[in-house]
Amino acid sequence: MSNKKIILVDDNQANLVACKETLQELFDIYPVISAEKMFELLKNVIPDLILLDVDMPEMNGYEALRQLKSNDVYKRIPVIFLTAMDDYRSEIEGLNLGAVDYITKPFISANLIRRVEKHLVINDGKRELAALNDTINALLGAQAEEDGEKAQTLEATIGALQEKINLLTSLVHAMHIPLLTLIERMQTAMELDRTGSVNHCLSIADTEAALLLEIVNNILEENSNYGQGS
Repeated sequence: MSNKKIILVDDNQANLVACKETLQELFDIYPVISAEKMFELLKNVIPDLILLDVDMPEMNGYEALRQLKSNDVYKRIPVIFLTAMDDYRSEIEGLNLGAVDYITKPFISANLIRRVEKHLVINDGKRELAALNDTINALLGAQAEEDGEKAQTLEATIGALQEKINLLTSLVHAMHIPLLTLIERMQTAMELDRTGSVNHCLSIADTEAALLLEIVNNILEENSNYGQGS
């Protein structure tokens, strides 16, 4: 994980310092105090991940994420919302906009590190899959020039694989809405029941469900990109 670059965006200086101190021994950290400053920094630094506050003056985190996703250069950078807004509606909105995770402040250092590392690993895997897909397409092109019959056989094999991918995607689609509902219900239960043990268990379940939802979203996104490129 060394040499991974992370941009921190928060208008609260104390929050910036706390987050930087938590992560700086593991990653290269670039703290900025606004979304506008983040976009200025992005002209010179393309990070592996962005930790983004939501409630900021001028441009809030949601609008900043919309602009990131609309830019071909920045849209694949994973964004984690790190915010004091702890209601489930805010979390669902952030995830629907394309954030990979939603962490509430004040954060637990070990949990923040774990989730940042997890999403960096996921993003590395996505890049490797994209590179593999490019290699396969290049090999297909070369094979087509050398031997038409072999190319047809290989194309048929890939077609069968695509059918399996489509089946997997259908299953993932079926999981998507129930996961969103599960997160919503757990958040509601945590608001209604403040007993320590129940709330703790629900909090853990909510975290893991959010991570599972992010994986589902990644599969859907990658299959959509594959279909467009084929």
